[in-house]
Amino acid sequence: MPARIQFSLGLQNTRTVYRSAPALLHQKQFFPLKISTLRGVFSTILLLISSAALGQFNNENNPRPSPDSNKELAYVLYDQNDFSRAAILLEDIVEANPKDELSYRRYLNCLIKTNQQEKAIKFVKKKIKKSPFPILYVVDECWVNTTFPDGPNKQKFTLRAEELKALIIEQLTVHAMEQMGQQHFAIALRFEQNELKNYAIEVLQSADQILGEEYPEISNKLAELYMETGNREKGLQRYVMLMLSGVPFESMKQVFETQVTDSIDYVVLQRLLLKQIEQNPEVTAFSEGLKWTFVKQGNWHAAFLYTRSIDKRLKENGERVFELGELCQSNGDYNVALKCFQYCIGLKETFFDPALAQAKWIDVTYDITMKGRPRVEDVIQLQKQMLAFEQNYGPQEASLFNALKYAQLLIRYDSLFGVTQESGKLSGSQQAINLLERYIDPTTHLRKISLAKVKMTLGDVLLSRGDVWTSELLYAQVEKDFTEEEMGQFAKFKRAELSFFRGDFDWASMQLEVLKSATTQLISNDAMELALVIIDNLGIDSNYTALTWYGKALLAEKQQLYKLANNYLDSITIEFPSHGLSDEILFVKARMSETTGDYVAAVNLLETLSIAYNFDILADNALYKLGMIYMYSLNQPEKAKAAFEKLIEKYSGSVYIVDARREYRKIRGN
Repeated sequence: MPARIQFSLGLQNTRTVYRSAPALLHQKQFFPLKISTLRGVFSTILLLISSAALGQFNNENNPRPSPDSNKELAYVLYDQNDFSRAAILLEDIVEANPKDELSYRRYLNCLIKTNQQEKAIKFVKKKIKKSPFPILYVVDECWVNTTFPDGPNKQKFTLRAEELKALIIEQLTVHAMEQMGQQHFAIALRFEQNELKNYAIEVLQSADQILGEEYPEISNKLAELYMETGNREKGLQRYVMLMLSGVPFESMKQVFETQVTDSIDYVVLQRLLLKQIEQNPEVTAFSEGLKWTFVKQGNWHAAFLYTRSIDKRLKENGERVFELGELCQSNGDYNVALKCFQYCIGLKETFFDPALAQAKWIDVTYDITMKGRPRVEDVIQLQKQMLAFEQNYGPQEASLFNALKYAQLLIRYDSLFGVTQESGKLSGSQQAINLLERYIDPTTHLRKISLAKVKMTLGDVLLSRGDVWTSELLYAQVEKDFTEEEMGQFAKFKRAELSFFRGDFDWASMQLEVLKSATTQLISNDAMELALVIIDNLGIDSNYTALTWYGKALLAEKQQLYKLANNYLDSITIEFPSHGLSDEILFVKARMSETTGDYVAAVNLLETLSIAYNFDILADNALYKLGMIYMYSLNQPEKAKAAFEKLIEKYSGSVYIVDARREYRKIRGN
């Protein structure tokens, strides 16, 4: 049955005609039904208020409820804020169909918007007399009385609204126990719908006084209203008490995600949770909530302490701590991440493979060692740890983290980790190939996605060694296995890059066009950047020489042939001055300078790029890389802060914006 006529369900045979709202309330005929009937009707009333009243009344995009031309026109006028003309049409519509709740609400609002409050009150009183459930319209009469414009009569009507509110609460109180607060909840929703949130709060508070705080629906709505009206501590207190009554933290987490919005909220919530932890240590929801606040604030050490205490108390064998370690690592707090994984390594019983925690510990150590300006002795120590792990555990799912990072280390320090065997010198990159090929062996029983990661890394290693054909074959296998997934999109991008390196710009463009809509922003961004390089520069010279040389330079960079790469880039600058590739050339040169440890040269190139090409697509990339070099390689946090700040202010849509904000907050100490 349509929601707009549900007020009358179950009430036809017991309807009482009332002269006015106060008379209605004092005659004790406010609820002319038996309690058993009311209980059956309540869900209908609530459905009307929550779905029809709140949804239809407030959603301007709903389909028109009737094809009637007058109604259509009235609704169009209403949507255009032409309330005077809409009111003329709506008056006839509601007169002809009193059960049309949407038209009723719109007509009432038109009268208020056009300062016809007295007419609105008369109109509502008619509804009160005719309605089988008049209290809803008494709420509306109360609302109308609060909308009078400033003038000599405003105070009189405001007092009238207060009287009506008091009478409503008085009568609700009579039946509160029988109705278990349901009528209170329904009427509070109606007040909220009418933007009288303080009145809604008073209605729910009256239910609280009678019923106590045992009803989650009432407590939750009351907390929400407190938060919305600025009484945030009371709101947070309510949410915490819901957890005490047995609501698990996971259920409250969504509420906190939307309601806890600033640093003061976090401080208040932490204080409330700490108090409950002291009084009710057995309720783990409070510790979980406290950990959540620390994570949201980036206070990873405090989050670790509370997560560890929960893990010990619930005997979860490191599950929460392991997850927190991964979260710390992804957010750049490597020291706390190490503590998390060290704790997991020390457990006698774990929910995960023992090798996994050890692999993650080494993974974090790798991130710490390689960030900024790595010292040779630290790199050698890291290589020993990774080699020992590989020798202890060998190819398996749990050791995949280590293998992929170890291969990258061997490639980057190709000559440093070369070893001499009977067959001759074995370079670091050849060791990486041998390592990854062991993981591809079917006997390792890797998951399909893990095997794809190994193939992608092996493709990169082979490319660095000049084996372009085998690299493309591996990328193609991954693309085929994961056609519609992120891994497949990444493989497609790698293949498009290879085509670009070879000078097949048309095929590369077609693949990159597809990847512009990739689900992962980073892949989409990289694809767009390379596609724009081709579009902007294809055909500038008749034989595509500059673009071809640029592709060869990028391939030489991949193969760590930095001198050759620089020669190609310099040739473009000499042969084609002021070419459209000038900003890309600066960026690639800066990237190679950083890789080879010439940070001053890298900074100079990036500074030039960020100033001279500040409207180009690489400007935000340059600022982010500039900030990272200043912060982690040159130890100049103020200059890093300036770079991140400029990125945040000028390039709010950048793919680096989240990371830049995080780094900026770190430098500021918050």
